[in-house]
Amino acid sequence: MTVQQTSRPQLIVFLGTAHDNGGTSILASNLAAAMRKHGHRVEEWYLFSSDGDLPVGARVFYHTKRSPFALFTVFWRVVKALRQERVDVLLGLQPLSNLFVGLAGSIARVRNRVSAYHGPFWSANQTLMNLDALVASLGFYTQMVACSNSVADSFRARSKAYDPVEVIVNGHNAPRLYPRAEARAELGLPAGGFVLGQIGRLSHQKNQGFSLELMRDLPDAQLVLLGIGPDESAVRAQIADAGIADRVRIIPALAHDRIGMFYSAIDLVLFPSRYEGLSLAAIEAIHAGVPLLCTDIPSFRELFAASPYLTEQLLLPPGDPTAWRARIRSLLTDKALRTRVNLELTRLSPAYGFGAMADQYMRLIDRSEASEHAPLPQAVRSGV
Repeated sequence: MTVQQTSRPQLIVFLGTAHDNGGTSILASNLAAAMRKHGHRVEEWYLFSSDGDLPVGARVFYHTKRSPFALFTVFWRVVKALRQERVDVLLGLQPLSNLFVGLAGSIARVRNRVSAYHGPFWSANQTLMNLDALVASLGFYTQMVACSNSVADSFRARSKAYDPVEVIVNGHNAPRLYPRAEARAELGLPAGGFVLGQIGRLSHQKNQGFSLELMRDLPDAQLVLLGIGPDESAVRAQIADAGIADRVRIIPALAHDRIGMFYSAIDLVLFPSRYEGLSLAAIEAIHAGVPLLCTDIPSFRELFAASPYLTEQLLLPPGDPTAWRARIRSLLTDKALRTRVNLELTRLSPAYGFGAMADQYMRLIDRSEASEHAPLPQAVRSGV
């Protein structure tokens, strides 16, 4: 990995709403580690506690139940911390924390306030996003970043305030792979037979219910769901109602340095998502050389744009279980098809390396230093 050196060390803070072991939290931790190697002091701050495993040294501002009063309290705690620490660059991770970046960051006179968008504009709480559009239009963000072109387009379509959004395409490190027998034993899976996998929060977005529907007519396959989330009760109820509890295993979490156990144990990854930004889990699957079937939505089309063959083979219409089951059977049993897909994944993999993304973020930090004397928004200069 080649990461550009900036001209002077800076204090950089990644600010998230809550650390949930999801893609944005993992991305922040990986970028923080890369930036520290190049002399920066980098911290991860989270507004609220969560069930996720916090990185060592991460700061949480509120540990009890969220409420309107909690938001007010957290906001001023963040302002105070920003003033005390004299932060140079403040980077947001999620919709609520982006608002804190723009507003609290401006009040605390943080010169470089970067909002980051990891999902389409319409996919998040629209009250928060309408506020975000207002904050952007008033100049409270000094820079704005989207994780994919499709995400950037969704913001630009909402408001001209987002015309300056820069695209830094997600990248990821390749997971460490293990012998299949070892990985399956570690995850409590049978040594033989076909195993499908799905990774991500148990949620409406990730659409685990569709994967469970597929299992009804795939009697020779096992399914591993890796993740926790708000839909866990509904997912478990669907498993019981379908009578497939003996073929579906839910694994709440794996330490990220052992995520390769998941990819090493399975034959195929399912991504029936209703929407995505640019899925880090899908990028991991590409690096691991594991075929992945994805909903035909803009973000996955963008993911495979450099490979017409993978676009044709791995993108499937949403809500069409017949087409999905047919392609699953083909990828599991047709050796020639699987070999061709694996070769194309290997060819595509370098485009989503972590180093390329980290270099772009480093250049972003360089530019933020160059603009250190840019004016604050009028409302802040006026003392509002």
